[in-house]
Amino acid sequence: MLALMYPWATKEYVLWQMSLGQVIMYLNVGMDIKAGKDPKRQRTQSDLREAKAEINAMFPELRAQYGDIDG
Repeated sequence: MLALMYPWATKEYVLWQMSLGQVIMYLNVGMDIKAGKDPKRQRTQSDLREAKAEINAMFPELRAQYGDIDG
């Protein structure tokens, strides 16, 4: 998904050079730009809770697909 928005974001670069926080940030900014939203707008508390719930819902699927990354 990142490679569609950012040509420099190859899968190897994202996997080995970026933290999870950076990946999420670039996804959020890219989706806001694609949707035509103002990237400088303030997010409400409910927006942040909803985003956190979405991210937490993704972890079991990602862990099952890629394995445990905690070391």
